[in-house]
Amino acid sequence: MKKLLQLILFIFIIGCCPKIKSITEYNKNDNNSTKSRVAEFDKKGNKILERNFGNQRSNSVFKIEYLNGKKTKETNCDYFEKQDTCVVRQFSFYEYNPKENLKIQTMHEPDSAVRFIRKSYKTRNLEVITTNSWEMFPTKDPNPEYAIKLTDSVFYDSKGREIKRLHFNGNFKEIWSEKFQYSKNGYTKKISGSRMDTTLFHVYSKLEKLANKKHIDFEFKDASSHTYEFNYH
Repeated sequence: MKKLLQLILFIFIIGCCPKIKSITEYNKNDNNSTKSRVAEFDKKGNKILERNFGNQRSNSVFKIEYLNGKKTKETNCDYFEKQDTCVVRQFSFYEYNPKENLKIQTMHEPDSAVRFIRKSYKTRNLEVITTNSWEMFPTKDPNPEYAIKLTDSVFYDSKGREIKRLHFNGNFKEIWSEKFQYSKNGYTKKISGSRMDTTLFHVYSKLEKLANKKHIDFEFKDASSHTYEFNYH
């Protein structure tokens, strides 16, 4: 009965008042529930913060900034409650070139050394993502000659869902792929060309189905072990 009331409340919130302000996730622990994650959204539906709880030492916090509806900066930090301090681990800046359908993400270390530069070119049904990565040795002089080069080709169906992704690493000859098939109740993911070839099936929860329909940027977990609380503008 409690799950049914929660679902009815969620339908009411996203159906009648779609501007969600925050979603709070709780872990079910016997007769008690503990807060595990909070996501906050602006009035346009953009996720501006996601904060995790439960780690005794520190908890990760993600902050996102937007301009004219487009993401411009993302910061990942670890929050230490005893010191009331959030220590930056990485941060990214985003640039856009609408004429070329181009988005560029540059991720930095705390000292501003570059971890990677990722460029995304997108048409209606295809997105090509090229990455120059200095993951092992972040640098303040990001010379492409010394970067690991990665290329992902992502194919979408008419509903904007990913149906295939081809991965290429400049250090290897073989391409490996992920293929997706969707149904009303979930999707199948088939991984081929890697050492871990496998097929996985993910079943949508009722909350996931509704969130997908309303394009809410939040990953819902298994309802048998988590509950959710919704606040709205």
